[in-house]
Amino acid sequence: MDAAGNHVSEPVEPDPQSTRLDRLHRTRSWSFSGPVGEFAAASIARFDPVGQVFGTTVLYLGSLTGGPCLTTSLYNDLLERLSAARKVALERAVAECQALGGDGIIGVRMSSTKFLSDTMEFTVEGTAVRARSHTRPGAPFTTHVCGPDLAKLLRADWMPVALVFGIALASRHFDDSMFRQTRRGLGAAGNREVAGYTQLVNDARHGARTALQAAVQDRGGRGAVVQDMTLHYSERECPLFDQHADYLAEATILGSAIVPLKRSAPTAQRAPLAIMRLDPRPEATAKPAVPAIIPRPSLGDRAWAYRSRRTGQTW
Repeated sequence: MDAAGNHVSEPVEPDPQSTRLDRLHRTRSWSFSGPVGEFAAASIARFDPVGQVFGTTVLYLGSLTGGPCLTTSLYNDLLERLSAARKVALERAVAECQALGGDGIIGVRMSSTKFLSDTMEFTVEGTAVRARSHTRPGAPFTTHVCGPDLAKLLRADWMPVALVFGIALASRHFDDSMFRQTRRGLGAAGNREVAGYTQLVNDARHGARTALQAAVQDRGGRGAVVQDMTLHYSERECPLFDQHADYLAEATILGSAIVPLKRSAPTAQRAPLAIMRLDPRPEATAKPAVPAIIPRPSLGDRAWAYRSRRTGQTW
């Protein structure tokens, strides 16, 4: 209400994501986030850049300084929020790729950094590309591989279809056995295995591998090429036991799900090597016949056609 008693509507804050997409729809220029060699390799693979894309989100994680010992239910809830935040950032990058008319994003980089207190920023950035093809995919593909690696995969009849990641959290309370194994004066210092720490990192990495495998299967991949594997630790004072601590390990594996491309024509045989005779006497020898080279469809056409057969979509 204003001073006269009239109702005044609150101003509506513009959606920053929608504003950025509107700008991308109107853009007529593009950029490539990589060296010239990568740009040339992507062009050889018959993909042209249409612009850089970016997705981000800031997630409030809450504080882990209080409450009970870290339990499975507690860090499972945290794990779901971490995975959801990465997916939101990736979806926003894909939306920008679609706004630019791209068929996929290559060279995807995913990162997470601490943002103020009890919050994390998750970002995804890469280069949107468009295939020189008469057909278009139903949804853009995403991959961490750069231009040269994309060309190598396609030449080997493999196509990246989706960026995938596996995340897992594992917790461990600092118990009496870990206390004894980390005490000084027991044998040669530094040469003892701390079984609790070993179990902690093994549980985290195993969980990340299992989550990655499930993500690959969910996207219809036959396998994955891995970009990065990271492991981060954190600790806090245990609220239940004085002078003890709880440890948390976060393992992340990032990669790209790939599918095989079936050939629509047999591979052309290489011509035999020429033989230079050392005997100067001429002889009438028949020249070896060079097999005819069977034309092969473009890599982009083969990729879209194969995915159409798998999913039943019209690309």
